[in-house]
Amino acid sequence: MHFHRNHVARKTSRDFTSGKVLKNLILFSIPMAIATLLQVLFNAADVAIVGQFAGSKYQAAVGGTSSTVHLLVNLFIGISVGANVAMANAFGAKDEARKHRVVHSAMALSFVSGIFVLALGIVASRWILQAIDVPSDVLDLSVLYLRVYFLGAPAMMIYNFGASIMRAVGETKKPLYYLFVAGVLNVVINIVTVVFFDMHVVGVALGTVISQYVSAVWVLIDLMRAKGAEKYSFKKTRFYKREVKHILLIGVPTGVSSCMFSLSNVLMQAEVNKFGSITLAGRSIGSNVDMFCDAFASSVEKGVVTFVGQNVGAKKPERINRIVGAGMFASMCFQAFYGTVMLLFGKYVCMLYNRDPAVIEEALKWVAYISATQILMSFMYIFGATLRGMGYSIFPMLINLFFTCVARLIYIWTIYPLFAVQTIEKIYIIYPITWILSGGVQMTAYYCVRAWERRKAKKRAEAVETAATQSELEQPELEKEIAAS
Repeated sequence: MHFHRNHVARKTSRDFTSGKVLKNLILFSIPMAIATLLQVLFNAADVAIVGQFAGSKYQAAVGGTSSTVHLLVNLFIGISVGANVAMANAFGAKDEARKHRVVHSAMALSFVSGIFVLALGIVASRWILQAIDVPSDVLDLSVLYLRVYFLGAPAMMIYNFGASIMRAVGETKKPLYYLFVAGVLNVVINIVTVVFFDMHVVGVALGTVISQYVSAVWVLIDLMRAKGAEKYSFKKTRFYKREVKHILLIGVPTGVSSCMFSLSNVLMQAEVNKFGSITLAGRSIGSNVDMFCDAFASSVEKGVVTFVGQNVGAKKPERINRIVGAGMFASMCFQAFYGTVMLLFGKYVCMLYNRDPAVIEEALKWVAYISATQILMSFMYIFGATLRGMGYSIFPMLINLFFTCVARLIYIWTIYPLFAVQTIEKIYIIYPITWILSGGVQMTAYYCVRAWERRKAKKRAEAVETAATQSELEQPELEKEIAAS
């Protein structure tokens, strides 16, 4: 199919290759942050409602699956970041034919990965939960919740890939609308199934699954109604080799990097589980509350990926440092605000999930060591996102692999056992330490890549200038030879 290069994109598209960076980044990130919050609410509502109306046992069963869910899903959701970068590059370059290929390749990948995650989640649920030592008194309930939850895996993939395509061209409001309705539906189904039908973990998982399919269908409909090269058609769905390669080269390392966070949490949770179901419930509350902070931080991160991707496509590398500065400012301001609020009012926030004093005490340990230090993640988020937007996704993957997975496990397996008294706080302290180290190395990698690209661009310019000079010198001689002949 042929598309004219100067075809006008749909009105919802937004060009971020010019204008004020900070203002546009914040305006772009806010709807996406709210949408991410609504997505987070799917699991948070499950944990809160089952805790309030069914009890701590069911809450621990649902909360104990969180790290496993992220581990199995993040690898494939990370690929959607590759779709975002590929589409942003095509948009910045105003290449309509390439947009068409990216859209259809990305959606094909979403279908395949969704089915794969569904099958893997159902088959491997019990083995994975046993491997991380989920307490035996909640194991069967956790397995049941996880298997029902993974029925929504195809919808989750379709929504995230579709939303990535929309974000790449500047559209963040429509995914927000879809998730808002789906989020309200999720809460309603949770309350009805748990309170009135006593379906506990099955009810809350079913609410999440139905809500995910609602949001996925709306995203698909929006893409099918789009104009020009951004329009999606089932009949034209296929894998375009060049676009699939681009998506996977960016997306797979991003997914592996995200997977490392989750793998680390899963393996760390094996140690947490040794403290019993009360500690597990407290950790579940703390990590679920922090997802609200992560929603904004990850939205700024995705905004940076989109902004950098568009400017790389438009060949405007001089704007990248401005994007980094704006991203750091927005991320650090919000995370500092969040950390302060949690230190002052964390107890009351955690009580929205559970009023058991023992559980709240455990949750506040997470707040003190993890929630209050979220600002340290800004360097890791923003510099990693910038490298991905520039096409160097392998660097953040390797750095995160070492610091957020290997280094933490080395600590847990070698240093932690040396403590005379082993407490949960001595496990939590490794998180902010590895955030600092990972962020610092990613920042160094970014400036090294920028310096290398400048040298490469300078050499290209010198080569062009030399070729032009040589041509000018040879021209008079050529004219003399022609005249003589």
